[in-house]
Amino acid sequence: MKIIQKIAILSLALFFAFSVSAFAQKEGEGRHGRHHNHEQRLEKMKEELGLSDAQVEQIKALHEKKKEEAKARSKTNRAEFKAEMDKILTPEQRKKADALRAERKDPNKRAEKHIEKLKSDLSLTDAQATKVKAALVTKMTKMQTLKEAAGDEKVDKEERKAVKTAFETELKSILSSEQFTKYEQIKAEKKGKHGKGGKHRKGKK
Repeated sequence: MKIIQKIAILSLALFFAFSVSAFAQKEGEGRHGRHHNHEQRLEKMKEELGLSDAQVEQIKALHEKKKEEAKARSKTNRAEFKAEMDKILTPEQRKKADALRAERKDPNKRAEKHIEKLKSDLSLTDAQATKVKAALVTKMTKMQTLKEAAGDEKVDKEERKAVKTAFETELKSILSSEQFTKYEQIKAEKKGKHGKGGKHRKGKK
């Protein structure tokens, strides 16, 4: 009976360990939020199953191992997908695709595209446009750094929010009160459109 009980406890422990990982990914919480949630679940498991400290550490190690394996699989899948795509595309198309990928990762290139629209929407002066572009490059560079650090995980919500807040604080100091009000209106309209689009897609399902 003791052996059966041990097997049952270990099975439950493994189930909860995988559940923690799946739940964290599904909810899309920040790294710190997932870590905190994981610790809470382990504490609950420890109480309910009477786990020893050694067992808790083993479950933590198993969770980390599975997380690293998932990251490795994701990287492998991306590499395999790119390799298959390269077989389909012509050399010229591959070269163009690589250039487009590099452009999307370049904060300066992305800011140049974005600033033209802002300049038109907000009637920016050349001096304002230069300052806003610099602020955009800083914001995009920070966001890119956060994404690269997070890897296959979601960027922490608080870190993302801090970058956006810093950008908008700087933007407010560059724009006139009328321009900033218009900027906020445009942002609200875009958010509303995205929200409606998401609801529409969910409704169709």
